[in-house]
Amino acid sequence: MEEIPPPPTSETPGAPSTSLLSRLTNIFVSPNEVFDEIKSSRPNSANWIVPLVAAMLAGIVYTLVVFSQPAVIHRMQEAQEKKFQDMVAAGKMTQAQADQTIATVQKYMSPGFMKLMGCLAAVIMNVLTLLFTALVFWLVGKHAFHADLNYTRSLEAVGVSMMISVLGAVAAMLLAVIYGNIFMTPGPALLVGHFDAANKVHRILSALSLTSLWYVAVLSIGLTRLTGASFLKSAAWLYAIWAALTLGPILLFGGK
Repeated sequence: MEEIPPPPTSETPGAPSTSLLSRLTNIFVSPNEVFDEIKSSRPNSANWIVPLVAAMLAGIVYTLVVFSQPAVIHRMQEAQEKKFQDMVAAGKMTQAQADQTIATVQKYMSPGFMKLMGCLAAVIMNVLTLLFTALVFWLVGKHAFHADLNYTRSLEAVGVSMMISVLGAVAAMLLAVIYGNIFMTPGPALLVGHFDAANKVHRILSALSLTSLWYVAVLSIGLTRLTGASFLKSAAWLYAIWAALTLGPILLFGGK
């Protein structure tokens, strides 16, 4: 008796259907597909390790390029001098104290020191930001939306979304070089004629970078696809948390 061949088997459940490179590029143009694949595939640590390394490298390049610009260092030193002179005018310190403090601060604002600290920050802060953002993502999905979401999936979703931040670092680097100001970001800050780092409104405009807002929007899409919640609910939660963590400190401690 002739054997009947078994029916063709489908792909192994959970196997990724696209390459890592495709996922990291598609996050810019088709984030829905990327998050759907993360949700249906087996855990893949490359989804967050590779973007994390890319973000670190982007931060290091930003630091080395921007703090090699004399105009950037000079503007930062001027801002510090103005801050202490304002304190002298307000009677909070004497001119001698201000001069001594300014000399000490500017000693540590040398290009070499700023590059060293900036490179360390690019490594440490990107790791902490990834872990903390994934924690917030998971807490909202798990406890606010009561979804079956684990931290590993959250880490992957936030990881691939970090590619938006990599693009933002490149854009911010170019603007800092052009304007000689680290607070110039792609967004409403470009409309400010004379940027004052001590001005709360100016700092808020700097924080409202289009790439930052885009990043939160992509995270919101990810939260929607992984939890089944509506995009409006996801965006409301994540933008509210972003505003509290980003704009809150500026409003409280950002100056005048």
